Amino acid sequence: MLTDLENAINSLIDVYHKYSLIKGNYHAVYRDDLKKLLETECPQYLKKKDADTWFKELDINEDGAVNFEEFLILVIKVGLLAHEDIHKE
Repeated sequence: MLTDLENAINSLIDVYHKYSLIKGNYHAVYRDDLKKLLETECPQYLKKKDADTWFKELDINEDGAVNFEEFLILVIKVGLLAHEDIHKE
């Protein structure tokens, strides 16, 4: 039986692949697919930054795609914002 954290990690991987596999690449989410991901999976954080800004921040190696490591940066940044929001209430 998986722990809550192990399930959460598997969910993050599933979300990444849901959008990376739109174009058939397990290792790359492209700009338009990142926009879909943000609009669907975390729309409230598009209010803080638009999809193009997120993409420019995340595509660290500037290869035109967000790999899984770069996606984890999104997870960290959104997680920090969510944590701040929870403590504001």
